[in-house]
Amino acid sequence: MSAKSVFVDGAALEWRPTPCAGVRWKKLYFDAASGESAVLLEFAPGAAYDAHRHPGGETYLVLAGELEDGGQRYGAHTYVRHAAGSAHRPSSPSGALVFVTLPRPIETL
Repeated sequence: MSAKSVFVDGAALEWRPTPCAGVRWKKLYFDAASGESAVLLEFAPGAAYDAHRHPGGETYLVLAGELEDGGQRYGAHTYVRHAAGSAHRPSSPSGALVFVTLPRPIETL
């Protein structure tokens, strides 16, 4: 079996709205069979993502700005890994750019 590399120019992708005011995203990768994905999320100052659960867990890296999650504030270059079944409602007081990977889609609460 030969694995193929995937290359995506994120700068060439258009920002897409999410259902959450002030949060936009770019889809970098999605596997329809497993639901695995990789996205960039951009939070405007004061924006929050709806409360949701991660059936397969979540990993993210704050690239710029500051993300508030579970009572903690994470600045640029902070790596966070949430276990399968975890739930949260991330927000950003000052705006943030975040790289997120998910092994399975989220469940909105």
